[in-house]
Amino acid sequence: MAGVMSKDVIKGFLQALAPFSELSAPELETLAAGARSVTVKKGARVFEEGSPADCCLVLTSGRAKIVLSGDNGSEILLRIIKPVSLVGEVALLDRSTRSASLVAMESCHFIRISAALFEQMRRNAAFEWRMVARVASMLRDAGDHVRGVSTFPAVTRVAWCLGRLARQEGRFEGTTVVIPKLAHHELAEMTGCSRETVSRALSTLRRKKYVTWDDHTVRLEMGGLQRLLGGQLETTANLAYTLGPLGLG
Repeated sequence: MAGVMSKDVIKGFLQALAPFSELSAPELETLAAGARSVTVKKGARVFEEGSPADCCLVLTSGRAKIVLSGDNGSEILLRIIKPVSLVGEVALLDRSTRSASLVAMESCHFIRISAALFEQMRRNAAFEWRMVARVASMLRDAGDHVRGVSTFPAVTRVAWCLGRLARQEGRFEGTTVVIPKLAHHELAEMTGCSRETVSRALSTLRRKKYVTWDDHTVRLEMGGLQRLLGGQLETTANLAYTLGPLGLG
């Protein structure tokens, strides 16, 4: 279902989001004029792993998740996407099929950019360089995810996942990092554990005073998590450096 969003509103969203911020004024005007706004319902599968890629999307409201197919119909949650985020561009870069599925966790609004329009923007060298850097970062992140899910025991795996979320969307409050609280089933999908295992792991981490939470947030004692993970989590200093440029600190 098409959502109502003017060209100027679309342009404002794109202009504020890297790598589109690298585009010239005429290029941005062309992009905004050709893009379309789309609304999808909660639970909708926006695109499927293995399907042809005909567009990329900018999420402007709601939450969506990137998932991989697992065994026996299960899914592995790679990342939760929040506004304002670009998704689906990787398959356009190498003209391949989708490497994962995108599922709306809530009613979502997207800006849809066709493959042809995206290809036109790639003529801008600064835009193309930003895309290459973005994909390199995503590959490192995916490698970290696979390593964490496949090598750590359950408690360490949940701790690692929380630390990863801190890097992606945390904010400092004194010596702790605060992240939004996820449902246990979401952490289970991210770690490859059962919900019951996640609950036990969180209880263990709280007992060790590495983690506390309320109805809306989780507070992480980064020093304790760093010790638990044997130095494989970013240090507080490095985390501060990471969060700062992202506007999360």
